[in-house]
Amino acid sequence: MKAFRCLALFVLLLPLIAMAEEAKEKDNQTQKWTVTLGLVTRHVDPSDNTNESSRLLGLSYSNWVAARFTNSYDEASVFCGRRLQTKELHHPRYTDFFIQGNLYAGLLRGYGDHFPNLAGVTLAGLPTAGLGYKKTVIEMLYVPTPSGGVFTSFLTYRF
Repeated sequence: MKAFRCLALFVLLLPLIAMAEEAKEKDNQTQKWTVTLGLVTRHVDPSDNTNESSRLLGLSYSNWVAARFTNSYDEASVFCGRRLQTKELHHPRYTDFFIQGNLYAGLLRGYGDHFPNLAGVTLAGLPTAGLGYKKTVIEMLYVPTPSGGVFTSFLTYRF
């Protein structure tokens, strides 16, 4: 029943995602295609069997994202969803550099019973902060867990 409520909430929030995308398209700030590669993953309190390499590979078109990675339990996982971006904040003197926040909202599969799910699929909202130079961005993600959390970084290239 809890999974059904989460899914219903996600469906109700879809119009907000569409409105954010519409506003962003007016800014004409994003390129259509991006490729994302996982860099470093670190657990705050790692156990002996914790996977420290995400092997993330993602592809997105017009901010619709699909990514495949290896999770903390060394199991293949897939994320499909939408990337919502803040406006790029550029350095006043070095205008090629910028910082930007993102929220990846979508569906996540591959965690089994580690998270509340419906048929193996769970809702995900993953906030990131990024430092960019021209078309390349290094993003940092923190996911809180009972054992302290996970820090993950990845490289995104827009073209």
